[in-house]
Amino acid sequence: MLFFIHASSIAQTEGELPELGENAVFNIEQEAKIGRRVYQQLLERGLIETHPLLDRYINDLGARLLSVVDNRVRDYRFFIVRDSSINAFALPGGYIGINAGLILRSKNQHQLASVLAHEIAHVRLRHGMKLMEKSEGVNNATILTILAGLLVGGGSDLGAALVYGGVAGGQQAMINYTREFEYEADRIGISLLQGADFDGRGMVEFFILLAKASGSSSVQNIEYLRTHPVSENRISETEARLRPFSVHSSAPDYFSLFQDYLLYTSSENLGLSGSRFRQALTKIKSGDEISASKLLKKLYRQEGDNFWYGYVYAENLEFIQQQEEAEQVYRQLLEIYPDDFIVSLNLMRLLKTSGRFDAALSIARRLENRYPRNKAVYFELVDIYQQLDKSLLKMMAQADYHRLSGSPDQAIRLYGKMLGSPDIDLVTESKVKEKLAELDRERMTGLHN
Repeated sequence: MLFFIHASSIAQTEGELPELGENAVFNIEQEAKIGRRVYQQLLERGLIETHPLLDRYINDLGARLLSVVDNRVRDYRFFIVRDSSINAFALPGGYIGINAGLILRSKNQHQLASVLAHEIAHVRLRHGMKLMEKSEGVNNATILTILAGLLVGGGSDLGAALVYGGVAGGQQAMINYTREFEYEADRIGISLLQGADFDGRGMVEFFILLAKASGSSSVQNIEYLRTHPVSENRISETEARLRPFSVHSSAPDYFSLFQDYLLYTSSENLGLSGSRFRQALTKIKSGDEISASKLLKKLYRQEGDNFWYGYVYAENLEFIQQQEEAEQVYRQLLEIYPDDFIVSLNLMRLLKTSGRFDAALSIARRLENRYPRNKAVYFELVDIYQQLDKSLLKMMAQADYHRLSGSPDQAIRLYGKMLGSPDIDLVTESKVKEKLAELDRERMTGLHN
């Protein structure tokens, strides 16, 4: 109701595009709070895919689309929902969820990007907030409860009554309102898609794919069609906006590997067919890591700059206790992708396992400088400083971790304890005071609410 409930497309009409949310005057932080709260509920319930490889792919795809957005004022967050149904949605504040089932149904990166572009458009056009404003008399707590229920498969009748019936308006008025939203999002979405050098036909192809799947007995529960119905008008209007496609982006297309890896993490049976990468993942799944290592080694030797091959190969080498070989692969990847977060984190953990804490600290400090707001870095630093008997720095890392984990009171207590320590030096004292000042600024803007 608040973000993605739409009824159907409407015929194209003349006129200017509506004012985009990126440029409208409204409370950005209010939107962010709503989206963040629902996202956190989904995360706490284990419904969000957190594997760093998968998470990064979907966010890189989204970032490519966002690169053509002028005057952007939101920090968008794309995430994969652990659900086999075909669905996608946009929360206020730029939180955009894509179900695993939709990703696995897509045929290429252009089709998947078309869904992301459409949902970005909903956020930019403030459709979620407008639906909230139209549903007068429903408080935010009720909205969030209904929304969380809709996303986890419960409370759908209540949600539908609220959205389509309209607590403060007639049923037809709300449906017409959301039809308009779908049409607007299509127009903006195709512009984003093509502006970011994706093939606009991906949107048309995905519409056709869904339309065909809706009549198939083998495909059940296409939630996306309930909120984004596909009509002949919608397909033809999108086709009319297509322009000739030519590849301009130099970014490698790893969609099939991403899809294989998602299937690996979300399914018990990958099957014996498919790419050699999928075959290797199947061997890992079945417990035959030695055979998988041989196959991954061949793939990596043939394509040494392929991040997916190298990462999975190195991880598998670690699992079969070939740490030296794994370290070599990680370092080779870092030569191609300097200070890459995922590879650096794995290498740092490998160094910790082998007792080389000084070397692990060197990597952790580089990550801290480059990714100062990633709590995983501080989690590792706590252990490293513990092993190196650096109690004050360990306390600093603990405070930083709590601050980034949404526990400001705990962070303030630890920072204060540091300031009262007789062992603190002037440089560390200055850093602590700076962090406390930053924490105060964050609290003033409500980032921890």
